[in-house]
Amino acid sequence: MLAAAMVLWALGDAAWAERKPHTPHRPHTPRKPREPKQPPPPAGGEEGGGAQGPALDAPLVQRQSAALPGRGTHLAWAPDGRALAVGGHFKDRTSSLRYDTRVYDVAANALTKSFACHYYWTVSAAWARNPWVGEVVVSGAADHAVKVWNAQAPGSTACRAGQFLAADGALARLDRINGWITALAFSPDGRWLAGVSRDRSVRIWQVEPGVHQWRVVALWYDRPATNFVSVDWAADGRSIATGDRSGRIAVWDFDPSRDRWSAGQIEAYAKVSWEGQPTWFNKNAAALAKIPRWSEGGHGAVWRVRFSPDGTRVAAAGADGLLGVYDTATGAVAFRTGAPKAPSLHGMDWHPGGAWIAAGAADDRIYVFDATTGAAAGALEGSADTVTAVAWSPDGTMLASVAGGPLLSQSTHDLVTGPDTAIRIWSWK
Repeated sequence: MLAAAMVLWALGDAAWAERKPHTPHRPHTPRKPREPKQPPPPAGGEEGGGAQGPALDAPLVQRQSAALPGRGTHLAWAPDGRALAVGGHFKDRTSSLRYDTRVYDVAANALTKSFACHYYWTVSAAWARNPWVGEVVVSGAADHAVKVWNAQAPGSTACRAGQFLAADGALARLDRINGWITALAFSPDGRWLAGVSRDRSVRIWQVEPGVHQWRVVALWYDRPATNFVSVDWAADGRSIATGDRSGRIAVWDFDPSRDRWSAGQIEAYAKVSWEGQPTWFNKNAAALAKIPRWSEGGHGAVWRVRFSPDGTRVAAAGADGLLGVYDTATGAVAFRTGAPKAPSLHGMDWHPGGAWIAAGAADDRIYVFDATTGAAAGALEGSADTVTAVAWSPDGTMLASVAGGPLLSQSTHDLVTGPDTAIRIWSWK
């Protein structure tokens, strides 16, 4: 039935790769945060620590910072922890590079190269050492496209909007997406790339070689989501967590043997133009619907979701000021916590050792919480704007952050400059 519907509604667009999309959708004004489901505990907490991470009396301190050519909105560590991919609202007046992803070398404390250039701001990235395509950086942007780059390539020295040059490291362009690509994540085994979008859909691309490499091989459309803004994979590769602007966290099952489309469905969908997708989604909403394993709403906007390293729990940071931790299998609440005065939470990441969760807030601070109890371990000060993204290094010794304001906001939609245009590295004292 789904295959038939796909064929019926497919719209050919062979020239898409050379076309500039229409002006991207402007973000919706974020909803006013709702009242927390329960008040956050006061700052401070019991001392702890052990094999999973540093003791609570070893606070993080700012180790270094470097200027960015604009507002940073997202971060992704290199697998070996030597560098980060960082993107946002960038415009380099010296080189004219913009709409790009920068590589920040930690040891040099400097931006070393650029992967350019989309038609509009980059808003998501992932960096992985993939068993089939090598070490790659992927960037998602407001031009409705995902670009895959060879991480070892020299990068770009000039920017012509929409360029995608093999000499710069270009490997694959994933387009036909009717919405900003707000988050990207590779599956643990590297077979799949998940991407979520403002068009209320979750896409799964095949990375493993074959006739359908880099094709969408599964997709679900969820009208109530409004905009999906975060995605993550569990350690077993069978669970996907999402956060959306309707204020919901959800965990979805993904079984390739059941959820991957047939060859006919994959080929039919590949012919649907990006302009035709809203109509196609609405016409096929029932066939594209997927029921989550569990979900919880009412959080204003869930800007970040992250699984624990072992995949048994999932954390969500929301505009209601709550950091919630849930059982992956059942959705049972382990705890809810937050910062004093409950500022909206934006950036969030789970320490690779499992003991800590860092959350960036709208009060320009980063809060570190005990991942077992939810007790606050301390606040990191030094940022000068909403902390949009935080990311622990693979070995857990460093925390990176950028503070460029909300990921999607009408007020910052066209802004490049701001009160905080830096990438910061924090380390355990």
